[in-house]
Amino acid sequence: MGQGDDAMSSTSPDDARSSAPAGAQAVYYPERAGGLGRVTTPVGDVHVANINGPLTSASRDLGRRLAPELREGAYRAFDGYVQRISAESGSRMIAAAGRVVGGAVLPRLLRQQLPAPYLQMLTAFAEGAGLDVEEALATQQIWDQWAWARAGNVRGLVEGRLKARTHSPLLASSAVVVPSDERGILHAFSFENAAVERWDRAARVVVMHPDQGFSYALVTSLGFLTGLPAGMNAAGLTLSTHPGPASLGDRGGVPLGPAALQVLNEARTIEEAVAIFRQHPPMTSWTYMLSEAASGRCAKVEVSPLRVGVEIETSRGLVVRGGPSVAELKRSPALAQEEARRDAHLGSLLATWRSDRSLPLVELARGLGGDIESAPGADAIRVAEVMSVIFEPAAGRLWVAAGRAPTSLRWFVPLRLRGAHGEARAELDRRETPVQAWPTWQESARGRAADYYRNAYRLYLEGEDPQRLLITLEYAVALEPASARYHVLAGLVALSALRGRRAEGAFRRALDAIDEGGRRAEVGLYLGWALDLQGRRKAARELYARVSEDAQAHGVTRRAAAAARRHRFGKREAERLHIDFVLANAL
Repeated sequence: MGQGDDAMSSTSPDDARSSAPAGAQAVYYPERAGGLGRVTTPVGDVHVANINGPLTSASRDLGRRLAPELREGAYRAFDGYVQRISAESGSRMIAAAGRVVGGAVLPRLLRQQLPAPYLQMLTAFAEGAGLDVEEALATQQIWDQWAWARAGNVRGLVEGRLKARTHSPLLASSAVVVPSDERGILHAFSFENAAVERWDRAARVVVMHPDQGFSYALVTSLGFLTGLPAGMNAAGLTLSTHPGPASLGDRGGVPLGPAALQVLNEARTIEEAVAIFRQHPPMTSWTYMLSEAASGRCAKVEVSPLRVGVEIETSRGLVVRGGPSVAELKRSPALAQEEARRDAHLGSLLATWRSDRSLPLVELARGLGGDIESAPGADAIRVAEVMSVIFEPAAGRLWVAAGRAPTSLRWFVPLRLRGAHGEARAELDRRETPVQAWPTWQESARGRAADYYRNAYRLYLEGEDPQRLLITLEYAVALEPASARYHVLAGLVALSALRGRRAEGAFRRALDAIDEGGRRAEVGLYLGWALDLQGRRKAARELYARVSEDAQAHGVTRRAAAAARRHRFGKREAERLHIDFVLANAL
């Protein structure tokens, strides 16, 4: 670790705000007719839209305002990504079936199950934006398509086309709800997704001021009406949405979105929110985290086609981690280990939390960022974290992360649900200053390495040439040479670029930094691939033999090593290698 990193990691919570760059502030540009408001910071922007009137006409107005940004936002990123993966699936039949199922059959099914008021909102949103209604419905319900495929339906065609370039979940999230003497109950939420540099660059807060019900803020990205619902209403109720643990699906269930919006519009208490969830049995499993400003209570509500389970906490707080299903965890030991690490981190944050902390927002930002004690390095970086927010319902305030992934390590800017004189207009809260978890992280070697890591991940998802990817990763390796993760990724990309000698060097350096037996065996397998690619078959087979007999190796690693003993890892295998950038894994 360099001297700059030492200084960075020793920053105490009490110094967190004072160590921010002098004069660096958030600037608010109010909404103009037909446009969006914007909060600008040195690391990125947050767009703000105040929408008044009945929800259907408000949705049409929102679509009209967002139309210029749709080509750059997450909406188009998803559309282009799905179409590209369909074309690259390697099978014309699967590609065609994927387009039909994802672009026609599922949207039609989802449309049939949408409550009429919500369908009217989505239709109005598409019309206002000048989009084809059927296409807009398909993309707006991408979460249900993902969940439907995750439940094992339609023979995995949708899952196949969406996950061809990444093995880790396309959708994951974390939430922490804790009490605070200084600010009341706080609800922190982060969202991870493959739309890196799209979703995070277009952070958006829509504040609905309907004719009936409560005003509410919804945090999402340009181009989506709801996204993965996360919001807060004027009654002081907060909500975040997380993939549930069950993989059971029910095609007769209600798609994601309507229940959450009704809760934000109508519910004052946890009990009222749960009653609304019971009215909308879902297509698949989701977990909602709720909190109340008035009582300080919080709740975890697990909603599936068969039941609604509620856990209410009155004093300590709650955490939730949503992402892979039980079946996905069984298939991927690397994913299971990563999720166990995330769960342990959240559990530790909750167990050590004290309500009398002097800077609770900073501590929560650090908790979302992956390391409470020091600014995180490569292993703790949430490279796919594209949205972060901390709700402070007692003050009617939300702190929205501005900047690129990982968003929780950037700036949290304060927005209030109502104007300075109580008017129905959300805006920047100038009484507060932006919050940063680690103010010097952005310019540190770790922060700059994380930027190259994120860029390489985005380029990989976009189908970039492996040679260019390798150049990008080399910068990350140079900035953080002790990181095993960066060496492994550089080695895997070098393999796909047919550079066996470069891959060998990267894997050997990674092994020098890895202690855990299962991970060492996995990287040993990759090293064997690199030797095979160089024509050193005898050395490679000896290595495969050791890995296949290693008791600490995971089953998938042993099976891959046994297969490589029988069949040489050559040019064809290298060029078809699928790399998971989130897990630094290729199994």
